[in-house]
Amino acid sequence: MPLDLDDHSRGASVTDYGVDARGFVYRAITSAEDATACAALQSEIWGSAFDAVPGSLMRIVTSIGGLAIGAFEPSGELVGFVFSLVGMQGGEPIHWSHMLGVRESARGAGVGRHLKELQSEELARRGIRRMLWTFDPLQARNAHLNFNRLGVRVIDYVENMYGITASPLHHGLPTDRIVVMLPTASAGSRERRPRTPSRNGTNGTNAIPVLTPFPRTGDLTVDIADTSVPSILIEIPTDLQHVIAKTPDVASTWRFATRASFLQALRRGYEVAGLRRDLTTDRAFYTLVARPSGA
Repeated sequence: MPLDLDDHSRGASVTDYGVDARGFVYRAITSAEDATACAALQSEIWGSAFDAVPGSLMRIVTSIGGLAIGAFEPSGELVGFVFSLVGMQGGEPIHWSHMLGVRESARGAGVGRHLKELQSEELARRGIRRMLWTFDPLQARNAHLNFNRLGVRVIDYVENMYGITASPLHHGLPTDRIVVMLPTASAGSRERRPRTPSRNGTNGTNAIPVLTPFPRTGDLTVDIADTSVPSILIEIPTDLQHVIAKTPDVASTWRFATRASFLQALRRGYEVAGLRRDLTTDRAFYTLVARPSGA
């Protein structure tokens, strides 16, 4: 379906997205005041040194096919937003979801997931079949949302995508990112495969080889070149912020080890199937499965 950048201004799009069970109000970011609030929230979440999108640019982008949806307290205070830009890939219109931010006080309430779902539904109304975005592979909470809840598919692993930044959320680490793709609602439910998060210790995870910089007793090792292994695990910290606060040098070890594991695994044809948490040992793992022959 061809993209008409004026569709959303002729009534094809929705501007009010309702209220969730916790009372948060969702609506399109269209006013100068809301766009300015988005810019301020970026600084609050990522720090004043972060390369923020100014409100003026956000309004321009949304006027020519981009999308910004905000989550608000009943009082009108912005607590979260999602922002994407329109583009073309392979002759097909897509959206690049550049930002998803939620104020710390509203995290864990499902705001981020609801914003992504509303974004997908809105883009489907506009005839957009796919959206792409990035996230830090060391952030277990984001991995859980993306793979287990939304059902994304990995497109690429990019080393130091945004360079070393001064943002306190980046902690001076290389900004490695996983690029993922999610079909919108228009692409059909069969292409969207949210995973059910699983926990090892109850489902045989202990029998799966582990790639980790900090192996523990009982971990199975694997030669990543051996593509006959049907499934592998890549360990990440369960809480990156906690690691940085207590042992910042260890965070760098995690970054480079995870980078090497992902690049090798993806090159060997493995696909990410989800994120697992072991509540007994307080460990988190990506589960990767070998791509079927001929796929």
